[in-house]
Amino acid sequence: MKLNYSPLARATDREILRLAWPCIMESLFATLVGFIDTAMVGSLGAHATAAIGAVSAFTWFNHSLISMVGVGGTAIVARLVGAREMDEAEKISGQVFWMALLLSLFQFVFVQTCAPMVPALLQADPSLHHDSAMYLRCLSFGFLINHTGQSLGGLLRGAGDTKTTMVSGMIANIANMVLNFFMIYESRMITVLGVTIPMWGMGLGVMGAAIASAVANSLAGSFVILRMLGKKARIRLRVCKLSELKFDVWKRVLRIGAPAAVERCAVNVGQMVFSAMISSIGVTAIAAHTLAIQIEGLGYMPAYGFATAATAMVGQRLGAGDRDGASYAGKRAAKLALGLLVLVGIGTFSLSHQLIALFTPDPDVRLVGAMLVRICSFEQPFNAINSVFSGALQGAGDTRKPMVYSFASMWCVRILMAYIFGVLLDLGVGAIWWCMVADLGCRALLFTRRFYKGQWADIKV
Repeated sequence: MKLNYSPLARATDREILRLAWPCIMESLFATLVGFIDTAMVGSLGAHATAAIGAVSAFTWFNHSLISMVGVGGTAIVARLVGAREMDEAEKISGQVFWMALLLSLFQFVFVQTCAPMVPALLQADPSLHHDSAMYLRCLSFGFLINHTGQSLGGLLRGAGDTKTTMVSGMIANIANMVLNFFMIYESRMITVLGVTIPMWGMGLGVMGAAIASAVANSLAGSFVILRMLGKKARIRLRVCKLSELKFDVWKRVLRIGAPAAVERCAVNVGQMVFSAMISSIGVTAIAAHTLAIQIEGLGYMPAYGFATAATAMVGQRLGAGDRDGASYAGKRAAKLALGLLVLVGIGTFSLSHQLIALFTPDPDVRLVGAMLVRICSFEQPFNAINSVFSGALQGAGDTRKPMVYSFASMWCVRILMAYIFGVLLDLGVGAIWWCMVADLGCRALLFTRRFYKGQWADIKV
């Protein structure tokens, strides 16, 4: 792809990369540690991998629900920062803190209550139900601090600080990897540099992986909260008293964030149905699906970084009254992301067997997983466009139309087609994954059309 490197393009690209690279590094680190995490669980066998994979879509659903606070707050803060109204932006942070805290408390109670029913609802094999429910319950203990910190981290990104969340992500992933090492495995002998030594372990298996994640996520959330309480934060956290809660601000945040959360929840409910179709095929299929999803994350890593940059730049430039600059920044971010994700797609297609072999010794899972990795390599260009323009529209506060687009594409393209080809025609897990590619392609077209029409620039936040 030929880029026009005019002075404006160079300046815009530098700003995009300044904001994007910490997010890319955060995602890269998360992906690499996620690979190690998955490999650790995968070494216990296909049953352990499938137990986590069977409820992974439900965990995404919980993250989507909390996003209504982060997305709405980020769009408002980005506008205020662009207009140089920093005091008002910091007042928003206190309201977002309480909104996130109360919502995450509700999520914790909900998961503790409903966890035993989730695996059955997702059509998981009965042999997985106990471990899957236990995994969800243990994982939910990290919601309160992690989800609150996650929402506040969105405000920092909207203000142009992407490094704090990068560091918090690194803390979480290092802690998760170390804790996994001691919690998943039993006490054993290990050899380091030719020396065999005893290594203590708790031998908790799937439960150990969940506890490790809960503790690590809580550490990450604590870091963001403490950072925002400090004097050097780009946006300081001013925790107001309960008597000072401003419900007009809550409505303002939810007016923007609720459609985005509904969009993500609808997509994730669709992903739960999608996973249930795969789970019904068998343990090998869901294990291969879970591992291939991890490798698919190689594309979401740069897409997330450029989407975050687009969110911040579009919001800030609209706040400064620069409509043309906001449009130009969104388009440049999309071009850069597209070029990079084409390369990612080529790489994952070429190395599909080697990548899947990192996670499991099971030959059947390797065979199916490699096929799924090759299929998902074709979605990477669509993922670039979809992610960046979605992020740009969120930065402008345009969340209602994208909600409709994502809902329609997920259910009318991915789910309907997957049911026809994967269930009725019984063409297997590969056919189901091609329906996922078609869904992302459809969404990419819809988001591109929405952004280029430019109506988002007139939305009030």
